[in-house]
Amino acid sequence: MRSLFSRMDLPLRTKAQSWALAALLATAVSPAAFGQTTTSPISALDLERLRFQPAATDSMLVDTGRVLPEGGYRLLLMVNYERGILLLQGSDGLERSILHYRTAGWLAGAWSPVDRLEFSAKLPVIIAQGGHGADQLAGVSEPDSFGLGTPELGVRYELLRREEGAPVFLGLGLDIGLPGGSADAFGRQAGWAGFQVAPRVSVSREVGPVVLGANVGVRIRSKEVEPGRDVGTELEQGVVVATRGKGLRGEIALQAAESLVESDLALELLGGVRLPVGAGFEAFALAGHGFTDIPGTPSFRLGAGIAYANEPEPVDRCRTGRSHTPEQCPNEDDDGDGVANKDDRCPLEAGSVENNGCPDKDSDGDGVVDREDQCPQQAGTAQNHGCPAQDTDKDGVPDADDACPNEAGPASERGCPVKDSDGDGVPDKDDACPNEAGPASERGCPAKQQKPPEEPQQKPPEETKSPLEHIVQFPVNQSEFQENEQQQLDDIAAYLKANPELSIRIEGHTDNSGPEEANRTLSQQRANRVREYLIQKGIAGSRMEAKGFGPDRPRVSNETPEGRSANRRVEFVPVSGR
Repeated sequence: MRSLFSRMDLPLRTKAQSWALAALLATAVSPAAFGQTTTSPISALDLERLRFQPAATDSMLVDTGRVLPEGGYRLLLMVNYERGILLLQGSDGLERSILHYRTAGWLAGAWSPVDRLEFSAKLPVIIAQGGHGADQLAGVSEPDSFGLGTPELGVRYELLRREEGAPVFLGLGLDIGLPGGSADAFGRQAGWAGFQVAPRVSVSREVGPVVLGANVGVRIRSKEVEPGRDVGTELEQGVVVATRGKGLRGEIALQAAESLVESDLALELLGGVRLPVGAGFEAFALAGHGFTDIPGTPSFRLGAGIAYANEPEPVDRCRTGRSHTPEQCPNEDDDGDGVANKDDRCPLEAGSVENNGCPDKDSDGDGVVDREDQCPQQAGTAQNHGCPAQDTDKDGVPDADDACPNEAGPASERGCPVKDSDGDGVPDKDDACPNEAGPASERGCPAKQQKPPEEPQQKPPEETKSPLEHIVQFPVNQSEFQENEQQQLDDIAAYLKANPELSIRIEGHTDNSGPEEANRTLSQQRANRVREYLIQKGIAGSRMEAKGFGPDRPRVSNETPEGRSANRRVEFVPVSGR
């Protein structure tokens, strides 16, 4: 370094010493090597390939997607020395190092005005550079030894954060190179007025004591046609492993650049260390080795510098309403269910206090929540703690309402079986002779035996037939009798008026077609209709009882249409005053 500075006059040496207060790690990636004779002039190129992160949140060398905290900023001053920057081969086959060394200073900074967003700026100054052999090549002039590099403005946005539950840090970045560099010092690209645009995407994740990071992007710039090769837009990539913590930190990075106008790939391996020195200041150093001789990629580089960082107090996400995970705010109640995050088994889903903050489920839909349901997969009742009501005899009548819980029976009998003591098909409750078998037509009583024919005797005078022996017939599924029945009913009314002490029971019947319960209803309607007619004819309702028996008491077999027609009837039974 002393021999280098001894070649400069005193003003340049003073400038170099003023820049030597600081140095920072940077990387350079470049396209493939020159191999050419130069018979045409060389266009101005931006040979500076040092890429670094002013914010240095995780790494100085590679963007990892994580930005500065809101209100934070970082300023740095750095010096970088590199060798073997631009080699050209003449027509004689000899290689000339047109730009053999360069010493550059950098002033850079980054600032986050709002959450997730960060701005940055870089200003490179070429303090001293030089080479040899330029005067031996036609169309090539020796570059200026001092000049300004391409100033750069950048912006980064943090899309995902690990502390908010994301699997990685993920960010977008954009750098814009401005046309302020010195073209004669190889500090600015000639085309497009010196502008460069470099978008990228970055990702990282902590793994134990280290951070693994990577980014990929493209540096879009003008295409410059050079003797033997072209220089222009490149695909830039980088990976880094960096230690974490507040003390001494180190990192190793591999950076690559693939030309999109030539089949060139450049690689540079870099390492860096950084150490806090107190009061917000940090000293750092870097070193790198390039694996190609393409323009701008040094054979090696050394850098050092100092930075100052202002880190504001951490924002209390729990109190400001900013996005956070339940783990970050254990005393908050993110779902508003009255259970703090630290005690809530479902911190992002409102539930009940009794269920530790989780919603109460009712798997069987019986209205009893699972935590209180002793049979969560079977619908039941609250009285039985969510289990179905017990029905021992499986007759559909719960034991609590079953008068005969161990014997199956219909609900109409409170779960008890219908008894038929004499087995004649007529239930005891309807059987006038429950202990004697008989047909339904005789109300369960044995049919009266016909007496053997007797010797012809003189016939006694025939008794007058009672109107009450008349049977009223009804059409199918109707409770309204036909008009030809009215005369018989009028006779019955006259008979009842003539016998005021007589009371009757009007019994309605149906055939056995259709549902049993519907038939019972129809038989009752038929009995009621006849009773209403007699009341209209002046007979007191208190003297008449209407009762429907459905299909239970057929007069004849229901096997034929005639039989069913005969069974659709109303009969009159005297009950008093006979």
